[in-house]
Amino acid sequence: MIIQKAIKLIHSESDSWVRVEQTRKIPRGLELRFGIYRGEHGAQIDSWSIKCFGVRDATITALDGGGLRLYPGMHPAARRFTARRAVLRWRDIRDKDAVIGALYGAHVTVMDDWLPFDEVVSIEMISRRTASCRGPDFLMRAYAKAFRAKGERVQLTLLGGSKAKSMRLKVLHFGDSYVIAAAFTVQRQT
Repeated sequence: MIIQKAIKLIHSESDSWVRVEQTRKIPRGLELRFGIYRGEHGAQIDSWSIKCFGVRDATITALDGGGLRLYPGMHPAARRFTARRAVLRWRDIRDKDAVIGALYGAHVTVMDDWLPFDEVVSIEMISRRTASCRGPDFLMRAYAKAFRAKGERVQLTLLGGSKAKSMRLKVLHFGDSYVIAAAFTVQRQT
């Protein structure tokens, strides 16, 4: 069964609540077993297994999440793995605090809370007056725009080939947890 259809079935139950019952590593991926409950405190009414293949990132912090969502590859959490890489360089910043604040604002606008600011923004001092950071091009472009809005000059350089990586990733989101993977298979448990 395709995952979109399974999620639709799960949410078609009135007042369904999703809980992670088990996680385990499998060859080439990760398996998640979900219990479906009638409301947050009700009885279990169904059970599903979702196998995730080609996992690029998984953060499973909330086992009692409530629902399931599947986001396409254009979601910023997936795009950070498939987008071209870029380097942003700057020098002689007049107001460093204002620029860092603008970078943080651009980061939150693009990534929301999917990726912490400090996981992307690793500022490398090239010299006493010049610095750079690198990351996915769509995020570095947002940072460049934030610099320019503060009247600063920056240089954005795209790295690598002319095309983004061809891997198509999706984001399975449940509670505060997610799995970013290339493929998902779903099976209803009996």
